[in-house]
Amino acid sequence: MKKKALSIILSIITIIMCIAPASSAVSAATYREQLKSKGFPDSYLDSLVSLHTKYPNWNFEPFVTGLKWSDAVRGERSSHSKQLIQKQSSLSSAYYCSCSKCMKNGSYVAQEGSSWYSASEKAVKYYMDPRNWLSEKYIFQFESTSYDSSQTKDGVESIISSTWMHSSNISYVNTEGKSVTYENSNGNHVKYSTCIMSAAKNSNMSAYYLASKIVQEVGNTSPKASGVIGTKLPFKGIYNYFNIGAYSSGTEGLAWAAGFLKSTKKTTLYSSYDSSSKKGTGTTTSVASGQYMTYIGTYGSYYKVRLYNESGSSYTTNGKVGYVLKSALRTTYFNYGRPWTDPYKAIYNGADYISNSFSTYQNTGYLQKFNVNKASGNLYNHEYMANVQAAADESAINYKAYKDADILAQPKTFYIPVYNSMPNSKCTMSSSSSTSTSSSSSSTGVAKVTGLTCKARNTTSLSFTWTKVSGATKYYVYVKNNTKGTNFSKTVTTNSVTLNNLTAGNEYSVKVKAYKGSYGAYSSYSTKYTRPSSVSSLTAVNRTTTSLTLKWNKMSVADGYCIYKYSNSKNTSTKIKTIKGNSTVTYKITGLTPGTKYSYYVSAYINDGSAVVEGSKGKRLNTCTVPSKTTLSSVTSPSKTQIKTKWKKPSGSCSGYQIYYSRDSKFKKLAAKKSVSGASTISYTGKNFTKGVKYYVKVRAYKTVDGKTTYGSWSSVKTVVSK
Repeated sequence: MKKKALSIILSIITIIMCIAPASSAVSAATYREQLKSKGFPDSYLDSLVSLHTKYPNWNFEPFVTGLKWSDAVRGERSSHSKQLIQKQSSLSSAYYCSCSKCMKNGSYVAQEGSSWYSASEKAVKYYMDPRNWLSEKYIFQFESTSYDSSQTKDGVESIISSTWMHSSNISYVNTEGKSVTYENSNGNHVKYSTCIMSAAKNSNMSAYYLASKIVQEVGNTSPKASGVIGTKLPFKGIYNYFNIGAYSSGTEGLAWAAGFLKSTKKTTLYSSYDSSSKKGTGTTTSVASGQYMTYIGTYGSYYKVRLYNESGSSYTTNGKVGYVLKSALRTTYFNYGRPWTDPYKAIYNGADYISNSFSTYQNTGYLQKFNVNKASGNLYNHEYMANVQAAADESAINYKAYKDADILAQPKTFYIPVYNSMPNSKCTMSSSSSTSTSSSSSSTGVAKVTGLTCKARNTTSLSFTWTKVSGATKYYVYVKNNTKGTNFSKTVTTNSVTLNNLTAGNEYSVKVKAYKGSYGAYSSYSTKYTRPSSVSSLTAVNRTTTSLTLKWNKMSVADGYCIYKYSNSKNTSTKIKTIKGNSTVTYKITGLTPGTKYSYYVSAYINDGSAVVEGSKGKRLNTCTVPSKTTLSSVTSPSKTQIKTKWKKPSGSCSGYQIYYSRDSKFKKLAAKKSVSGASTISYTGKNFTKGVKYYVKVRAYKTVDGKTTYGSWSSVKTVVSK
């Protein structure tokens, strides 16, 4: 009996073993069809099915770019300097671009620092082709960068384990040059991993994404990068852990993190500050309008600052430190918590900036490197980094964090780009041996562009001209948005350019180089603002008979506002007030005439060095003051069922009058009411009142402007008995 039972059990096991593989095959085939129905090409399927088999909780979604593959590659390489790769002994020469622009006299031309060169077309295709990265180690470049509550502090520690930040409290050099350990509002020390977790929750960004981004940008066994050492002059005590705004150097990123503080008018630098009088004292130095400076500290209504000069991407301190009135300085870019005077600010607020800049349309590491989302409005531009390998490298860091934290198998969603007319097979790199290169970028002999001048500006455009370079066939225009920390480029064939689709009220720096067989040196930067956009929601509040208060929506990029009064009869406008600072969004106008129509505009302005750049006046507000109180002269009943009301014309103006009749002194229920048009009308006789009934009567003036009626105060009440 026992043998028979054992035989049955063995038979069942054999049947299960035979069926199981067939069942798995059906499951894989079914999932393969699901992927195809979603829109994934056949060349993606094997890799995704394999990943799904190992990680069934992972979800793969196609991000359909709508772009032809060859067009996307060409767009990303519209400027070869946008796609860089660092010289490494492990890489063959096939990785580096050898076109006439990128290679001179047999040596690669360094595009950034001394070891970053333009990536070849083949290398760009390789790193752009999503099919090369559909493995568990590299697929995380397609993972959503949104906040994930399942991520842990231990996972962050794993990501930063190779850096000085691992298991360490935040310590740094402050703006006065002193080494300190960061303390929160409760007086407690804070670890880097704790800071990153807090930044992730606040910004709604993935903590692992933020941590790997920091490692990619500034990670090392010790703090060496410009954005983390805190001693880089003229930006002592300034930090930028994400290298935001670092277009060509880490120092440029520090200028961004410092908030581009500068004077808006001629002012004075004081050598000391008297805390008793709360005023600057000591030796004085004249400071010109447009002088750049770095924030050191706040002292009452003064900032302690360090003056510096900017030339292109070069920043040099002039050795002067002192106190300047805040009111004389531009603080437009003291947003996102800038200036970032400690690592916590840089990480916490930097994450917020990245979220606002990239999370909507560039919500994966891949899209932040290769912006192939048409909906972003910045196709092939607004990219976080130039390093063509960055998305893959950061993915490997994330993978390690997930693996070390034992959370690889948890549910995750990946948005994987799909292009039109892709090659049937993956884009690969050759395995030829690496070759040594020189970082030399010898002089090309092409004249440096001079005379770069802004000729016109609007809310969304800037127009520049420059001195024509003899023999030049084209010009390369490099543009950086200092406000947003983004950049783009454009090539033109004439010595002028109009930059369109810009953001209103943003500061742009432009430089140009000429091409004549090769490119010459860049011009100096020309930094200009676009005009601010129109002020919105202009209304009149707290109106009286002789005053009204204008109110409008605050504009974050404005340095102030201009108030204009419009004359309907003359069709002209006159500026009546300039308000400095963007925090004041109301203005009271007094000395007006009762019941009178007035029209106003409000425009925002920005201080652009010594120039004031004003936006459009926006929509005109037509409003009026409150009519004066009307004096009731008499109320009589001249004949049967009639009541005649007489009043005096009030001071000022009005459109007409309103009369109320009631049988009770409180006017809880009206017997009748009448509106009489015309300011000169001062009497009205009503009919059909009830004989022998006592009526209470009052009158008030009104003014109608653009269909809206404003009423004055009621007159005193008089009574009459109807005949």
